Amino acid sequence: MINDFEKLRKKLNESVVKNGLNSEKTKKISEKFNKLVNFLYESEKRYDKTNILYIKYEESIFHLTKITKEFAKFPSIEEWNKYAKEKYLLNSESLKYISGLNWHHLRSKIWSKI
Repeated sequence: MINDFEKLRKKLNESVVKNGLNSEKTKKISEKFNKLVNFLYESEKRYDKTNILYIKYEESIFHLTKITKEFAKFPSIEEWNKYAKEKYLLNSESLKYISGLNWHHLRSKIWSKI
């Protein structure tokens, strides 16, 4: 299952590079990715610290907080997705989905931590 996750993540990254972030193909792959994320997230213990999604989510939030502090600015969705792709972190859609927050509310949450 984790191999499927990694393969689909790689396919999504390749589609972003080749077709752009807002292309139909990228959106379809992103939807499949989010469904797989949801399946993995729901099928494993939600707060199990060994869960790959939990680990990637925590790592992504850590980096999001770190760069917000460093630049005194919360990144735009486009800026974050570029950074996340380079660092193999969760993209904005996955962060929004897992956290249950939109980008604006996620920004507020991060600023409250700083």
